[in-house]
Order: sequence, then structure tokens, then C-alpha cells
Amino acid sequence: MAEFITFKRWKLRDGRQEAELLEMVRNVIEPHNQQMPGCLGIRLLHILGTRSYLALQYWQERASWQVATSGDDYEVWREAYQPVLERWDQMMVFEDEWETEDLLGVSDA
Repeated sequence: MAEFITFKRWKLRDGRQEAELLEMVRNVIEPHNQQMPGCLGIRLLHILGTRSYLALQYWQERASWQVATSGDDYEVWREAYQPVLERWDQMMVFEDEWETEDLLGVSDA
């Protein structure tokens, strides 16, 4: 089975600093994502020369992501995560998203 990876492209809002973003990802978002069964980890990539970033979530497989992001357990997780999402939306502007599978299995996430 291929590892499943979600990509979301976000732009840092004017007046916001990368240090603030990194603090939030390291200290709030990453620990919260580790609570999701099947989530192997996250990455944050800066697109050089821009204020945009790629936020990646690594999953064991697509089925793991589907199970983790549906049902009652997900609703409880999402409710607890809502303040984080609100803070994120104050800092970042959504640009695009897509889903991928790592066919070679070379990720070390």
C-alpha cells in the first residue's frame, strides 16, 4: 500500500511572521495531529521567494486517513481543534490543496 500524503498550500497573512507560524506548528498543531490514528507526521515547507507554505500530512495509507477523518472520534477531535483552526485562519490564507500517494515509499515522515 502506498503512503497517502495531503498537501495544502497556505499564504502567511501580511503582518504575520514566520516565527509565529513555526511556534504554532511545533507546539500546537503537531502534537494535536499526533493524536490522530494513522497519521505518521506533518511537514511544513516554505516556498522560497514567497510568503507561501506547503503543509503536508503523512498517513499510512488512504484508508487510514479516511477512518481518522470521519465518525464520532473525528468530531470530538475536530471540536477540540476548532480554536487552533480559528487561530490558523487569522494567520494564514488558504491557496490550494491536493492528495497524493507515495508510490515508491521513500518518505521518511
